Amino acid sequence: MLAVLLAGCVSPAWDDHDYFLKAAATAEAAASSLEIVRLAVANEARLTTPYLKTVLTEAAEETGGLDAQFGGVQPPTDAADRVQAEVLDLTARAEEQVSDLLVQVRRDGLEDPARAVRELEKLAAELRRFGEAHR
Repeated sequence: MLAVLLAGCVSPAWDDHDYFLKAAATAEAAASSLEIVRLAVANEARLTTPYLKTVLTEAAEETGGLDAQFGGVQPPTDAADRVQAEVLDLTARAEEQVSDLLVQVRRDGLEDPARAVRELEKLAAELRRFGEAHR
């Protein structure tokens, strides 16, 4: 299993089109993860704290994994370098938002669920726009 994980650390992209498709898929996966978190946060009053922690933990791991996986894809050109920087910035922001919410839940609960929902919606929309622009 370790060999399989290490083999996936760096992979080439054949051309910009292929790379942009990988970038779009990464952004769309991160947006999907944020949508799940947004739904959980919007309904946090109805969820148990352990369940909310589980949802946020899995989402933080997923967004971090997306960041690491896409970061291992070698950009073929300078244009792809710029796309890489943009998608890695977006996924890092997604991971940070989810991690911050997880810390809040582990401490005393969500500070401002309505604001968190708005911020999650905004970043998910940015990720979706990025994905659509690079398909």
